[in-house]
Amino acid sequence: MFDNATNTIVYDASDGIFSDVYDASTVVASYLQQSDTNQIADQQAVIQLRSIHYEGGEDNNITIKFYNYSSTFVTIRWIDNKGQYSPSHTWILAPYEELNQQTSAGHIFVLSIPTNGSDEAVLGAFRPKRTLPSGTHHSVQVHDGETSDYILEVILAHRYDALVVSSFWLNRNIVMKQTRQDATKTLKILHKIVSNVIQDRSNETYRKLRLSNDTVKRYICNWAVLEYLRVLGFQKKTLANDQGEAEGEEEYLIAENIPDDTTLALYVRGLALIEILQSRCQPGFVADLAPPTPWEIPIQPNDNGSGNRRGRGGRGRWGTAGSTNMMNPDDRWARVERARNFRRSAGPRPSPGNAPSDRGRWGRPR
Repeated sequence: MFDNATNTIVYDASDGIFSDVYDASTVVASYLQQSDTNQIADQQAVIQLRSIHYEGGEDNNITIKFYNYSSTFVTIRWIDNKGQYSPSHTWILAPYEELNQQTSAGHIFVLSIPTNGSDEAVLGAFRPKRTLPSGTHHSVQVHDGETSDYILEVILAHRYDALVVSSFWLNRNIVMKQTRQDATKTLKILHKIVSNVIQDRSNETYRKLRLSNDTVKRYICNWAVLEYLRVLGFQKKTLANDQGEAEGEEEYLIAENIPDDTTLALYVRGLALIEILQSRCQPGFVADLAPPTPWEIPIQPNDNGSGNRRGRGGRGRWGTAGSTNMMNPDDRWARVERARNFRRSAGPRPSPGNAPSDRGRWGRPR
């Protein structure tokens, strides 16, 4: 019998962008169907998904590493995206063991621990959505908790993946929500901070920001910007002022260590992400004509290449074979016009640079 009595904290460092993590109560209530006797035989076990509906792309080359850092055995059961479970796809990890597993996007892995006899307590479930932008593996870890019985967490093993996640929130909170002027100014300052460190990493002035500065307070003291800088190594520090007076202490954002070559390479890739965001602030930006960002699931091809409203990409766009940046301009215009005709809002074809976005609006989406 499955139970969700275990007090487990669930944490996903990707914020649901590259994977989904479900807590025990959600898994037991929605996804696990027990037999009438509430007993599950070893070879006759059936775990059925009831309400999971996956709409991401088809990625068949995803690697997951499961780590059991707890003091008990952890059972991992694989479920495909149709809700089918095979008893042969069951793994038991002893304490401090790990498992490398290849899978496809949308497949489910349910993690549980033994309790009494044949009973098990579910810790949660993990579902990958796509390969990580860095190309590294998904990392799922189980720990003994301090304030709870267990911790089930998804870790981003590569810092670039964490930087992409923070860029996603920059796009959501800065580009999409702020005025174009404020968003442009924020990204310009952020671009200057990162590029200064790249040009002269040993200069401490470039790695130190005073949080009481008016410009910093207005444009940098946003949690999305601070998270981006945190991934690059910046941390909040309280320091005495230049006169050394205790009552004159101020808060700074500082990258104390001089970036090594690996970290500097991360800065360079981070600068490219900022430039992508800057392009999305331009007055002539059109979402349909822009290449996909690292945090988006590319639109997948259809079987007949004709395109449909939701398709396999599940992003609610009309599409033909390949992702947006694989289409020539004529195909992009054809896709936009099909979308407009579907919404019965056809009108005169706009001039270049003023095409409707995928949301059926003109120019940059808001």
